[in-house]
Amino acid sequence: MTAILPTIPARSSDHRMFKPPEWTFVRAGDVGWWLQGRWRDSLLDADGLRLEQWRSEGRLEIVKEGPHRVVYRVQLPDTAVYIKHYLVPDRRAKYRQWFRRGKGRNEGKRSSQLASIGVPTISPIALGERRRRGFLFDNFLITREIQDAPPLDDFVEQELPNLPEPRRSRLRHRLAKAMGILTAKLHNAGLLHIDFHPGNILVRLGPGDEPQLTMIDLDALRTSKKLSWPQAQRNLALLDHYFWTRSTRVDRNRFLKAYLQAREGAPDSVRDFAVGVETATRRWAERLWRRWGKRCRSTNKYFYVSKSNNALCIASRDLDPSEVAPLLVDPDAAFNAPGVKVIKDSRTTRLIEATMIVNGKPTPVVFKRFNRKKWIDPVLAIFRPSRAWRSWQAGQHLSARGIPTPQNLAFVARRRKPWFSPFQGVLPHETYLITVEQLNASTLSEHVYEVLPELEGDALHAEIERLTQALASLVRLLHDRSLSHRDLKASNILIRRDAEPGESILSLIDLVGVRLKAPLPMHRRVQNLARLSVSLADAPGRTRTASLRFLRAYLPHRLQQTDEWKALWRAVEAASYTKKARNRRRGRPLS
Repeated sequence: MTAILPTIPARSSDHRMFKPPEWTFVRAGDVGWWLQGRWRDSLLDADGLRLEQWRSEGRLEIVKEGPHRVVYRVQLPDTAVYIKHYLVPDRRAKYRQWFRRGKGRNEGKRSSQLASIGVPTISPIALGERRRRGFLFDNFLITREIQDAPPLDDFVEQELPNLPEPRRSRLRHRLAKAMGILTAKLHNAGLLHIDFHPGNILVRLGPGDEPQLTMIDLDALRTSKKLSWPQAQRNLALLDHYFWTRSTRVDRNRFLKAYLQAREGAPDSVRDFAVGVETATRRWAERLWRRWGKRCRSTNKYFYVSKSNNALCIASRDLDPSEVAPLLVDPDAAFNAPGVKVIKDSRTTRLIEATMIVNGKPTPVVFKRFNRKKWIDPVLAIFRPSRAWRSWQAGQHLSARGIPTPQNLAFVARRRKPWFSPFQGVLPHETYLITVEQLNASTLSEHVYEVLPELEGDALHAEIERLTQALASLVRLLHDRSLSHRDLKASNILIRRDAEPGESILSLIDLVGVRLKAPLPMHRRVQNLARLSVSLADAPGRTRTASLRFLRAYLPHRLQQTDEWKALWRAVEAASYTKKARNRRRGRPLS
């Protein structure tokens, strides 16, 4: 057991991070520690950090855990501290530590730099570094807890919506201005945060509800001798990406005004700068959405892949592993169970209701089997994805873009035994999709043709107006985020009866026809709108005025004020006529 060595005496009187006189050095085990003030006895024993002691006493909590970093929260007798343990799991991380400062030391240096420009940030109290022959390996940074300060994204999503008006609006305005001033201070000092998002900013409400913002995760800060306006645009886009889908243009404009007022200098054109930020935000959003859309294809923190001789399954981490094992043996077992409730049974699909363990509790789910329509379907899967896979991938694209749809739980592909050809054994035959069932909901078609006829007068007009606005918002959101749905009809849209005020009442289902295309061509928009129009052609109370209100609500603001909507109206009307005529020729009913 290695004893703690005596403290190294102070050698200078200036204030420097991890240097005497305010910092003292000790060695505990094979880790060297720089500590501030009284923290030596509270944090260390002869072997190093008191992690095992805190764990046995129930005072240690793991906040985050990953291959490159583990974050602990420790409740000490008089306060709480956070411990970041930076790991070196691979060669890249190891070599990074050798040729650059350790992440713990880097965060400490950045905290001192932020404090000098008036940006509240973390307060380091200890730095630990494990070195071998002078080379740095894993390291630790310990900071004081910032009390009553949740991450800004949690505050915006969970706390702010529950506040009463006008306090909610007042706080929203103040947050926009506070964020603008904070960002301007960083850019004035030549600092860029390459992981700039609200999860790395803490917020605490001070006297008079004034938001006080604190920056964390400082290893992502980079310095620039002279920060150009194009660099600022790209950095603002990182932050704007989050608020772009969660705030109004007015709030984002309020942020930009506060930023430009606090920023040293001015761009050549404020309008061009603002447009540039929006363009960079869209570019960054598309990049992130595509990356998030690929999560459902492989094993990661959100999904995992399981295989057997009978089936392949990709399941969400929310689905209990005990539910996956039977799927690998026989995916059809649930469909043949006695007393199963069948939702739909046709030549192409079979839907049943089931109950599975999701997030540790029984949850109603929809289990869908895509039947083989033709004997050649498994061979065609070589050249194009199966219908279940297209629905699975589309569900992930919708979720990544914040478009309401039931949560995907599992994709299953059943394989036949290779009796005739080994090649046949690896091809999927029946495929399956499991999603969370949306309770207290019905299809828009059922609602329109069963509920609306029972309404009269003002009640009917009010419900039509509500549905018109909700439907226009949903389709506009779908198209604005580069997605189209060629089978966009009322029976493929769910309406929630128990939606809270401010929540979306509509969501999309049956996603086989969803496609990703950026930018979305106009002909796809027209086809989607025409398909939806045909499915609601006989809706009670539908008038040309209601259709016009829908179209104007669907269009961007700049097109609402011009005559361009007329061209779109005529295009949709022509496409609707073509769809009806084609169905009549083929003898297919309209739906």
